[in-house]
Amino acid sequence: LISSKKYACETCIKGHRSSACKHTDRPLFEIKKKGRPVTQCEHCRELRKTKQVHVKCICEAKEAEPTSPASDSPST
Repeated sequence: LISSKKYACETCIKGHRSSACKHTDRPLFEIKKKGRPVTQCEHCRELRKTKQVHVKCICEAKEAEPTSPASDSPST
């Protein structure tokens, strides 16, 4: 474990021994978490748990496109 991430060499990963890998002389690869990756942010996940609201997370899209009403008007 290096900064709370698990690493193993390619041979141990292919041999399903990634948790027991003690090789330090070989190139190490990060071991990904099991299961499906999380697609919703914490806010949407909390809504789903508390209010049974199951919608697609659009929070990242809102942060990426900050719109301001002043930029829509033409400048003269």
